[in-house]
Amino acid sequence: MARSEESNTLARLFDVLGDDAAAAREWVTEPHRLIASNERLGTAPEAPADDDPEAIRTVGVIGGGTAGYLTALALKAKRPWLDVALVESADIPIIGVGEATVSYMVMFLHHYLGIDPAEFYQHVRPTWKLGIRFEWGSRPEGFVAPFDWGTGSVGLVGSLRETGNVNEATLQAMLMTEDRVPVYRGEGGHVSLMKYLPFAYHMDNARLVRYLTELATRRGVHHVDATVAEVRLDGPDHVGDLITTDGRRLHYDFYVDCTGFRSLLLEKALGIPFESYASSLFTDAAITGTLAHGGHLKPYTTATTMNAGWCWTIPTPESDHLGYVFSSAAIDPDDAAAEMARRFPGVTREALVRFRSGRHREAWRGNVIAVGNSYAFVEPLESSGLLMIATAVQILVSLLPSSRRDPLPSNVANQALAHRWDAIRWFLSIHYRFNGRLDTPFWKEARAETDISGIEPLLRLFSAGAPLTGRDSFARYLADGAAPLFYGLEGVDTLLLGQEVPARLLPPRESPEQWRARAAAARSLASRGLRQSEALDAYAADPCLNAELLSDSDSWAGERVAVRAGLR
Repeated sequence: MARSEESNTLARLFDVLGDDAAAAREWVTEPHRLIASNERLGTAPEAPADDDPEAIRTVGVIGGGTAGYLTALALKAKRPWLDVALVESADIPIIGVGEATVSYMVMFLHHYLGIDPAEFYQHVRPTWKLGIRFEWGSRPEGFVAPFDWGTGSVGLVGSLRETGNVNEATLQAMLMTEDRVPVYRGEGGHVSLMKYLPFAYHMDNARLVRYLTELATRRGVHHVDATVAEVRLDGPDHVGDLITTDGRRLHYDFYVDCTGFRSLLLEKALGIPFESYASSLFTDAAITGTLAHGGHLKPYTTATTMNAGWCWTIPTPESDHLGYVFSSAAIDPDDAAAEMARRFPGVTREALVRFRSGRHREAWRGNVIAVGNSYAFVEPLESSGLLMIATAVQILVSLLPSSRRDPLPSNVANQALAHRWDAIRWFLSIHYRFNGRLDTPFWKEARAETDISGIEPLLRLFSAGAPLTGRDSFARYLADGAAPLFYGLEGVDTLLLGQEVPARLLPPRESPEQWRARAAAARSLASRGLRQSEALDAYAADPCLNAELLSDSDSWAGERVAVRAGLR
């Protein structure tokens, strides 16, 4: 950690909060003690030789939306010699719903794609997400799942023993319960702790895609407005040409299938079978809508238990975006819409989206890789959609050969993506298996029938001693192999303890007096934070706040961390 940067930020915090900042220092600095001083070094992909007749020089990204444009932008950013075309039809509309992300996306957008934060905030108008508030489980207040999970191994046991729930396990958890963010008003300007506490973006999907479309044009991505009518193969595993509805012939050396649930190239043309997650995830449809929030921007996504599923609430500057995710076997769309209207008076009814949860057997076959829904999809309960698009994009950029002469690394990509998607499946399954909030037929079936076999070994370890993050280092090392990759043991702990899954609590690592002192300081920090709308105005007025987030060496999203994560 850069000592001068830490000292400067905390010194300014002393001016605003006095001695409370010293008592709460552990809450904001603990996650960053894990930042190693050694940076990961690597070699950038090489351009093919000019005289190589087998060189991969042209890439066709088939389909737009977030998957298509993020793929095209990444290829131009990391392999600038490629001629990248994005083929999409103006007749296929963008679904304009709120999109929640995970904290990884902040670094992916600004470090990996090199998107200027000031321009991004101006055009996309994101709001901040500190975590998810679950109206879930038996307690009326539900529980919160914040992103600063790294401090939770100490705080979880203390919070449970002293308050009976997990909602005071971390500083970010307390900020969420106060509906505030860690930005403070001082005499010399605003002081922000956002660089110490991981956060993510909420975005309006239609506004995001409009911005990415304009950015891709500026960066040299060719846009082709066309509807693909036929995919012609010139071998069992190789796409040759695309024929459009107006008779054009499109040809590229390599194809990225971003055609969404249609999976036009991967499934329909190449015949890669789909493997369902329906035994773990019963929902298959969503009704979307918007609801006025009167300017109150909550700093979290809300997941509300409903009779036949759950409803997301994602705050955008204009309104809250809602979506009731339900099982069509348990309720029909009209009844689902009526239930949502009763639960959220004033909500509009905008669209019905049908989906299937699962993945294809392979993501990459021959000269085609599928990114986004054309390969896999799970319901948006943990905001995994954009995370997995970014993951697939990084895998593609890293492994794409420069020449057809080179061995094809598709097996590595397929194993990596399948493992990550399966891990998310099992993580989502515990949300359903242990949610005791309602006794409707849907939830009774979910508690009795949800397949959790892929995460059951971890659950057995949890029941013998929780939290998992409180285990000794070797036990944590073993358990990590069964944990979902992004959400980790901390995410599993929060979900299981929040839903009050029975377990033997491990001994606390601090005395009750020590925990109470830290908790009191964290409550003080949380109660004095700004409301999100005020903090966003501060960031718009002072570009230095985003600059320190993305550059300081003690920031969770700084350049050093980005290099170690392979994002720079």
